[in-house]
Amino acid sequence: MKNREVVFYSEGARMVGNIYLPDDYKEGEKRPAVLCNSGWTGVNKCYPALYARALTKYGFVCMGFDYRGFKPSESVRPDLPKYTTLETEVEDIANAFTFMQIQPEVDPERCGLLGWGVGGAVCITVAARDKEVKAVATLNSFVNGERWMRMGMGNDAFGKSVKRLREDRIQRITTNDPVLRHPYTDYPNITESGDFYTDHVLKEIDGGIESSVNADNGEEFPTPMSTAIGESFIRFNIEDLLPRISPRAVFVGHGYYNELHHRIEAEEAYRLAKEPKQLYYVDGKHNEWMFDDDPKFQGLAKALADFFKTYLKPFQFGLQEEPAK
Repeated sequence: MKNREVVFYSEGARMVGNIYLPDDYKEGEKRPAVLCNSGWTGVNKCYPALYARALTKYGFVCMGFDYRGFKPSESVRPDLPKYTTLETEVEDIANAFTFMQIQPEVDPERCGLLGWGVGGAVCITVAARDKEVKAVATLNSFVNGERWMRMGMGNDAFGKSVKRLREDRIQRITTNDPVLRHPYTDYPNITESGDFYTDHVLKEIDGGIESSVNADNGEEFPTPMSTAIGESFIRFNIEDLLPRISPRAVFVGHGYYNELHHRIEAEEAYRLAKEPKQLYYVDGKHNEWMFDDDPKFQGLAKALADFFKTYLKPFQFGLQEEPAK
């Protein structure tokens, strides 16, 4: 896989990413492209690059980037370097998608989105509002943020989380203190997947990456973030958005035994989306199979490639015939 670094801007923030090219790409070609997006504490070198390595083998151009506040991308406000919400990630992905479309290697009429973890729900939001997105994949994500959080935490812990987030919100808006906490503080069922992510995934790419240890203060990744992100988890809901994507296609992928995002979220995403749509289960949990050479990941990558090959095509809304299956 070839790649080159790119810079674009999202609401004033300088964003850094990469364009990933197939090894057989020839200068002057315009190929279908997929913007690969990470989950909430993901970094471009991790899961976006993983999916890019998989999809470029099937001939796609891909792009990945770091959300605002995650180095090397910058923040809109330097005094709030770790302030992000799912709503700001919507803007980051939307702007990255437009930027990807205008790259010389990309056919702008054949571009799709892929989102991992909470990034899947964010990508659905972008696809619902931007008809330039010709197909979208949501992987191990959720539909109703409050239901997902409550199911994962249990009623008691969820109630305490809501109370804490309310107190942090009051402090933030009355003192301008962003209230930085460990990002797993208000996230359900994180122990197994979170430990796996930091102890295995981050340490195994490039022999360990900068984000695994904060260069500023030596803290292990993930570094403290504003609790505004936790509020956005609870209020984020894509139930009304999924039906609006049709006649463009939706791919729903999920670990069948996922302990972080319950399987009901995938079932609801598939139920709410209109045709064309596809549901794919991985025989695993959340991320223990997320490696290049794992057969489970390779199976998902093949299914994604087939999906995008079928549905990344121009649409004339109101006139488009249903794509061949």
